Amino acid sequence: MMRRKRGKYFDQVKFAPIPISFMIKRRVNFSEVDIMGRVWYGRYPLYFEEASQELGRRCGLSFQDFYQANLRAPIAQFHIDYHQPLRLDEEFTVRALSPWCEGAKLLTEYEIRKIDGSLVASAYTVQMFIDSRSENVCIATPKLLEDVRQRWRKREFKCLK
Repeated sequence: MMRRKRGKYFDQVKFAPIPISFMIKRRVNFSEVDIMGRVWYGRYPLYFEEASQELGRRCGLSFQDFYQANLRAPIAQFHIDYHQPLRLDEEFTVRALSPWCEGAKLLTEYEIRKIDGSLVASAYTVQMFIDSRSENVCIATPKLLEDVRQRWRKREFKCLK
């Protein structure tokens, strides 16, 4: 039997800048639960996406930034570990965390926690870059990502909350 992951999915690169992260706070809406009053499992990726989008906006990797740079960043891998359910009207937080990565890809880890701090779900995604004009996968790091990495090295993102 495979064990569910409770810690970090990706190893920290030696001498790399600290990961950047952002957290949002939410409440479970009626439209997100099943007949048992539990959040339907297919909603969790949407929660992760909300936190990921906000993290991207704050560090220069929004969908608009990708569009202007003629890039797309589809998800190549997605994994979720469910630990306990969320229920109707329950408050929770979602954290998106991006560890440093040297490749031409984006790694993101996620955690959903109840207000008491207990872990609800953890996940990760791996996104690759595609040139939107040629439809080719970017083997080299795109300029957009390199520009963000330069700012990251200067610690411009340490205050994301």
